[in-house]
This record gives sequence, C-alpha cells and structure tokens, in this order.
Amino acid sequence: MEIRALKIFNSIKLILFLILGVITVLTACGDLVKESDTGACDNAIDARNYDKALSVCTSRKDKASAYMGKAGYDIINMLKSSGTSTSTLIDPTTGSTLGKDDNIGASILNILQLSVADIADKNTRAAAISSSRTNLDNASALLQSSLGDNSSSPLTTDEILLNTFAISFAMQLNQLEIFDNKTTSTSTLPSVNNLSCTQVSDYASTKARVVLIAMDGHLWAAERNGMMCNRIKNAVDALADNTTVVSASFKQEDKLHFHIYDTVCDPLESLTTYLSDLALNLTELKKAISLSGDNTKVIEKADNSTKALMAAVGCVK
Repeated sequence: MEIRALKIFNSIKLILFLILGVITVLTACGDLVKESDTGACDNAIDARNYDKALSVCTSRKDKASAYMGKAGYDIINMLKSSGTSTSTLIDPTTGSTLGKDDNIGASILNILQLSVADIADKNTRAAAISSSRTNLDNASALLQSSLGDNSSSPLTTDEILLNTFAISFAMQLNQLEIFDNKTTSTSTLPSVNNLSCTQVSDYASTKARVVLIAMDGHLWAAERNGMMCNRIKNAVDALADNTTVVSASFKQEDKLHFHIYDTVCDPLESLTTYLSDLALNLTELKKAISLSGDNTKVIEKADNSTKALMAAVGCVK
C-alpha cells in the first residue's frame, strides 16, 4: 500500500559519513556548490554571495547551487557541522512518556547551521528553517522537470545528486514545520469518550523541558501524536454527525476514516510530493552510480523517517 504523506540520521558517526560522502561528491563528481563556467558566477559562489550568483549565473546547475548555498548547504557549513554531533536523545521522563526521538531533522539543521545552538530564538529559527526550505525547493524546481531520459536536456549525475539532497533536506524541514512544535499527546487518536487529546505525564517537568524544544529537529513520538490527535479532533468536531467516525475509532483498517481523511491528510500532501520526487531521483541515480554504503544513509534515513511518520498517522492510500 502506497504511503500517502508521512514516510520519511542518528549519531556523530552518521554526520561524519554525510560529510565524507558529500565532499566525495563535490570533488570526484564535480562541484555542486562551488565552481562556475563564468568568472562572475564563479567568484560570487566562491564568496558565498548567493544572491549575486543568482543574478549573474546562467546555467541551471549554477543557479541551483546558489539556491542550495542560500539554504545553508555549502562546504563551509558542512565543515563547521563536522565538528559537532547530533545524537538521539534519551527520554528522561518517568515512564518514558515522550517515546522515541527521531533526530534526522536535527542532523540536517546541524548541517545547515540552523540548530538551537546556532539560532537560540525559536521564532527566528523557525523563520530561518522556512526560508531554507524555500531555497531548497527553488533549487529542485530548476532541476526536477529535466529528470529522466525523455527530457530534451536531461540532468547530469551531478545535478541529480544535487536535486536528491535538495529534496530530502526540504522534506525533513517540512516535517519539522508540521510536527516539531512541543505539543504532545499520549495517542495519535482522540479519546472516543470525549474527543480529548491527553497531554503526556511529566510534560511540564524540568526533565521534559530540557529535551522537548519546538523546532529543534528532535521529533518525539509524543510530538507527532500531539499534532495528529488535535488535527483529527478538529476534523471530527467539524462533522455535522460524527457518530459513524467515532464508533469506528476514527479509522478504517490502517488509514483514517474517509469522512475525515482529506481534512486531516491533505495538509500533508507536500510530504507525499517530496517522497515521489525523491523516488524518481533515486531511480535515475542508481543508473549512474552505486547507492550502497554509508554515504547514502542521509538520504535513506530521511526517506524512511517520512514514510514511517505517514503510516503512523494513518495518511496512507
């Protein structure tokens, strides 16, 4: 059954794998975020003046590279992130009520220099994450339409690699925007008795506050539950007659009840699009290079994280 909208890194070892993998791409396969065919474009990108690069660069690869640089994806930031770790956090609450920490988003924020350590203020950080995703989307928009042999000017291997990273990173940032907001619930589904979403115990404790931070890239299972429970509750409340949905416990087999499915899952459609585009790029990439080994873990884990998320909340076809 195809995942609708929520399938989509772990320790310092993963960060090192990523840095080594990307540097290998930049040096062995051609610079993705560096050199240009023209002097003005080359100088602008080398100086990290990406706005100027967008105005003077002419090739789609150079323009896409400039957008990637604006998003925070360049050699300087990757080298900075290589000296720091992003470990999976351990739930410190009594009874482990926060659940599992998915830290893939935190690893990407670290690479893009958008983590809590880089931008302490939550609102400023959220705005920077949104801006980064927009630039990643802009990079992919220049490339995605030329993917595949049927294009009059098909992407090179370098461009497919660049597009693959743009999509997987943007997908994870979007996942954080939707779910990483410090809201928790003990379940994805509301109570059938009073349509309530129950906050996890120890939510307000000092122990929980240390690790439960909005837009920090650490997406706890309880945060995912909190966002989905409230979405489902609001959708059920809006029905003229919710008896059928409530009596079915809000679901039909492994997906949400059709009376609330579109209302709850349509806002997650962007994640479905990212997954589809990522799959197409991986198919093309496998024709040119081997994707086995540690260097592709960043992409694989991003993909698996979103897929698992979508399945867990019932947004599947």
